[in-house]
Amino acid sequence: MELKTPGYVYCPYCGKKLGEKIEEKKQRKFCGVCNWTYYPHVAMAVIAVIVRDKKVLLVKRARDPYEGTWMFPGGFVELGELPLEALWREVREETGNEVTQATFLDIFQTTDDYRSPGHFALFYLVEIQDGGGIITDQEENSDIGWFDIDSPPEIGWKSHKQVIKRLQEKR
Repeated sequence: MELKTPGYVYCPYCGKKLGEKIEEKKQRKFCGVCNWTYYPHVAMAVIAVIVRDKKVLLVKRARDPYEGTWMFPGGFVELGELPLEALWREVREETGNEVTQATFLDIFQTTDDYRSPGHFALFYLVEIQDGGGIITDQEENSDIGWFDIDSPPEIGWKSHKQVIKRLQEKR
């Protein structure tokens, strides 16, 4: 998968204009003043696939990318968090519920998120506590709801669409 790296022009440490150098047979952005080299790297997101009675729990995005479309609850792993810690946090923030069990499903490298091109999205099959209602973080999402696996609303993210399709095929 060929992805473009960010087009950095200036050093994030000293503010001087970046040059380029060949290192490890790759062209790298480089600051000759402070000796900083940019090594492209990927971020990571965790995604909760919550299924009950042939329905999936989805949230509707309130901001770009994919504003107005639906997705599984999830988000980026923050610095200092382990993926499962981030999963617990994101489920709590986006559904108002606590995770009781999480099983790894799959990993995708995304190509459709301009904020972090090529980041890894780790999908988990998640069970949440029984009896609690569902609420979502209104800053990130405009709605939350349960949808029939066979007739979901408009899904924005490509990887989320693929997971929905897999859930449909397993039925």
